[in-house]
Amino acid sequence: MKKILFILLILSFITMSTASAELFNDLDRAVTEYNAYYEQLPSPIKILLGNERILANITLNDGSELNVYFVTENGRVDEFEKVEQVEDYEPTVIITADEDTVISLITTTDPLSVYEEARESGTLVIDPIGLVSSAKFLVYDNVLEPGWNMIKRF
Repeated sequence: MKKILFILLILSFITMSTASAELFNDLDRAVTEYNAYYEQLPSPIKILLGNERILANITLNDGSELNVYFVTENGRVDEFEKVEQVEDYEPTVIITADEDTVISLITTTDPLSVYEEARESGTLVIDPIGLVSSAKFLVYDNVLEPGWNMIKRF
């Protein structure tokens, strides 16, 4: 009986790390694609993502967590890594999301709509840290995003 429990425990750890590794690989591909086309992003998005140190905490469907850290410079992702000790980083933005939301964001053909829906539903939370980041997100949420939505209607 103990052997069966031990084997089940090992299998659960393997499964958890596999889900995390798979999502991280998907994110890595998405970052590469993003960097290839980031110049085509609308200016408000480039400004918003400009020069940030972002720590993303993703709750996986199996209950485990995947933490990734990335640094943007002028809107382009310069650093991207999986993080074990989140205390070792000083982010300017913390993003919290669930696995399904992240998958939707990286697989959709309309990421802006998925992003807006996820923010409204609370499955994606963006917490800017510090005055500059807070001001950028405040302006985006209250001026740029509503203006962008008006333009999309026409």
